[in-house]
Amino acid sequence: MAFLAFSEEESWSRLSNLTPKEELEIFREAYPWCDFELDYDKAVKDWTLTVTAYNKTSVFYRAEGLYLPKEQLANRDHYWRVIYKYNRTLEDPSDFSEEKKARIRQYSSTENRSNGAVSSKFIFDAIYDCKTRASTETHLRSMTLWNKPVNMHRQVGKILDKVEAKVFELAKKDKETADFLKSLSRCYGYNWRQIRDSPTKSFHSYGIAVDILPKNWGSKIVYWGYEKQKGNKDWMLIPLKKRWLPPAAVVKAFEDEGFIWGGRWAIWDNMHFEYHPELLLASKLYGDKLK
Repeated sequence: MAFLAFSEEESWSRLSNLTPKEELEIFREAYPWCDFELDYDKAVKDWTLTVTAYNKTSVFYRAEGLYLPKEQLANRDHYWRVIYKYNRTLEDPSDFSEEKKARIRQYSSTENRSNGAVSSKFIFDAIYDCKTRASTETHLRSMTLWNKPVNMHRQVGKILDKVEAKVFELAKKDKETADFLKSLSRCYGYNWRQIRDSPTKSFHSYGIAVDILPKNWGSKIVYWGYEKQKGNKDWMLIPLKKRWLPPAAVVKAFEDEGFIWGGRWAIWDNMHFEYHPELLLASKLYGDKLK
């Protein structure tokens, strides 16, 4: 089927509106443990990005922001671009137009999730050395997040330590944050698996995503898919007050350290945080240019 230009975050052009050098700057700042080099392949007429990490080197063609290995260039319509705008505001579903509701329904359909375009994750295989399960698991760290055990990629675990410390400090003076910590049941990090209804592997497979679950949800809803499975066709219109939401201060602590929050996606996953410093940096440095 044709690509639906509607990511989890919002509608945007598939092609990057940043320059290759601007994207290089973002990658270098976002992932300091890697070496990034930009070159131009005259034969292919495209820029290449060489990524060296963990004593391994990979080359990706920019493909207008998709960053694909050469063998995937013929399939470029199957992928989303790597760097796009991440909106740090929380949309009120009562403001959705009929057109937007229809687009969300189409985007979230099983057919689109199974056969539509997917995230271009090849560059992250190199950044985290996570192309295979065996290589991924050599980089895992068993740790705790607010006293809950979780396994994460070592590089991201270091950042998660900072988030944890910030939230512990917030809890000393903010009752909502303190109550949030008391409400937690468990956390999920690394899990080698595909995204539900999708042919692409989850970022949990990299150990760079974490799900935070409360003890009692009550009447609150944490994930869009649960409602859709119940037959609720208007799940995207569920009011924010009926969704389980981490405190805004907790979400900010994550985002300030480079994590994006699934609660901001059109197909919302409010328990989910994912490490993507390149998106926060892109918005900070070139927000006006991003779509």
